[in-house]
Amino acid sequence: MSTVKEVEAQLRKAKKELKEIKKELEELTHREKFYQDRLEIAHEKNAILREEKRNITVDDVIAFQKSKADYASSQDQSLAKQLEKQEQVEFDSKGMSSE
Repeated sequence: MSTVKEVEAQLRKAKKELKEIKKELEELTHREKFYQDRLEIAHEKNAILREEKRNITVDDVIAFQKSKADYASSQDQSLAKQLEKQEQVEFDSKGMSSE
């Protein structure tokens, strides 16, 4: 048989463990709610995007393709300008640019 002090010590230990478990459960519950909210927002965004894709017109597709081509050509021009500028920079004997 256990003595009264041993039972009280076990009770305190069990209460402490229960308190820790309740705290962890509360934290996990909050985290789950946060993830559920994020998931719901993502579902709403996806539904909006699906609706936009479903209702797209041929004129919109042509405009998207034209803007994509324009963007690609501007990126190529920008890269070419950067390379030209880099070639123009002269370095002194210490490796520092002397513009």
